[in-house]
Amino acid sequence: MNIAIYSRKSLFTGKGESIENQIQMCKQYILTNISREAEIMIYEDEGYSGGNTNRPKFQEMIKEIKSGKIKRVVCYKLDRIGRSVAQLSNMFDLLDQYDCSFTSITEQQFDTTTPMGRAMINIASTFAQLERETIAERVRDNMIGLAKTGRWLGGQAPLGYSPEKMIYIDDEFKERTLMKLTPVEDEQK
Repeated sequence: MNIAIYSRKSLFTGKGESIENQIQMCKQYILTNISREAEIMIYEDEGYSGGNTNRPKFQEMIKEIKSGKIKRVVCYKLDRIGRSVAQLSNMFDLLDQYDCSFTSITEQQFDTTTPMGRAMINIASTFAQLERETIAERVRDNMIGLAKTGRWLGGQAPLGYSPEKMIYIDDEFKERTLMKLTPVEDEQK
């Protein structure tokens, strides 16, 4: 039986479980709990968000599932696959369609080989989407608040302005930096 290990990490930060740790733990789980004879295929996407499925190794794994080469997907956590209810629902529909099961090793209640596991995946995917939307809302609110103070939040500076780093002391007497737009007279003409 061919088993895929899928691992993903948004950015290399040194925080959380590295891709190498995710893969090692998944291998150990497969050898201990599933099969010592399984052929393990590894798919890893580092530097890709779980917000969409436009990840090269994820797409390669999907092709292998559709071709019948993979019969089980194992990952470290459910959110490595995706963070929206729609993404996860589509993924599990695809797995069902191609007779492929799924196991999250740290959330063993998420095992599509059992009815309870399938139900738990649906519940967890709802909370994963809630977490993603809450983070996005928090970031958006923070950026709006910063913009209201006159800070430049990045991107291409408009014609006639140049970003300039400024240093200031906050309420707790800590040195902070911010970016402001400074007029460029030649461009403004």
